[in-house]
Amino acid sequence: MNRREFLGTAALAATATAIGKEGAGTSVPQNPANTFPVLNGPEFRGMEGAFVPIFTPYTKDDKVNGDMVGKTVERLLKAGVKGFYVGGGTGEHVLLSLAERKYLAEAAISAVNGRAKVIIHVGCTYTEDSVRLAQHAEKAGADWIASLGPLVFGQNFDASYYHYSRIAGATALPMMIYCWYRDLVPDRERKFYEIPNLKGLKYTGRDFWSVQEMRKMVDKEIVCFVGDDPHLLSGLAMNKLFSGGIGTTYNFTPEDYVAICRLAKEGRFAEAAPIQERANHLTYFFSKYPNFSYRKAGMRVLGYDCGFARSPFGQPISEVDYAAFAAELKPLLG
Repeated sequence: MNRREFLGTAALAATATAIGKEGAGTSVPQNPANTFPVLNGPEFRGMEGAFVPIFTPYTKDDKVNGDMVGKTVERLLKAGVKGFYVGGGTGEHVLLSLAERKYLAEAAISAVNGRAKVIIHVGCTYTEDSVRLAQHAEKAGADWIASLGPLVFGQNFDASYYHYSRIAGATALPMMIYCWYRDLVPDRERKFYEIPNLKGLKYTGRDFWSVQEMRKMVDKEIVCFVGDDPHLLSGLAMNKLFSGGIGTTYNFTPEDYVAICRLAKEGRFAEAAPIQERANHLTYFFSKYPNFSYRKAGMRVLGYDCGFARSPFGQPISEVDYAAFAAELKPLLG
């Protein structure tokens, strides 16, 4: 059974079960109560569902491959994703020059062409470089910007607050924090949202309770995304907290994550659960390969050669090793 057949079978089985419980001939509600938060600000329109952090593809001579950006964007749009996260960890941001990051942003925004939301990650080691990338993203037509906290230096609240303030104040775009596997202390984190343009959170962690508590303390609308792929459904089960997910594995089986978000929004968690379980098998498979070049090799298996990851994040893969990897991966892709 391929992936599309699996998704269709799961939905039909759940519908049949529901009809059986209600009685033969009884119609099943198609749009149960919305479990996602209702956000009214215009900046939040379209900011829900599955968002994909795209890989940065390289040519054979290690240049950013703008043509391949366009090809991967088209494939993901056809799968139903709602947005893109560009130049983040999956995109190897710390291994790109500022010029390369600007080109990547332009290529992605051009390829999307208004058909989905585009979030440009602008975080840098030097705050003023982040400011320059934010201003470029605004001119290029991005919908949102995002940033990690200070990298390497300034690992404290005051430095983080200044870092976010400078970036958020540099444009009129809404901005989200990228919280990546660090402690989220609700009473501390809520203070960041005093910054006017700071209106979102990408949370890559598993302490959803702390996110929920922080959200209650913030006195304005913010949008939150789950950033930990195998825990997407768990996060979406936190009623009216998260609006979707952003995750690397979405690149390979985007239909799974589109379906999980759609079903969770409608409160159909029992239908979403086996899809999440199936997707998690793929996440586990990739976890066995710490060399990030294998993630990008997964795109080659799908017909989209994105090159290797730059070192030290990734190292070259021999053709022999690639062939063995591809043979193991293909059955998981459906």
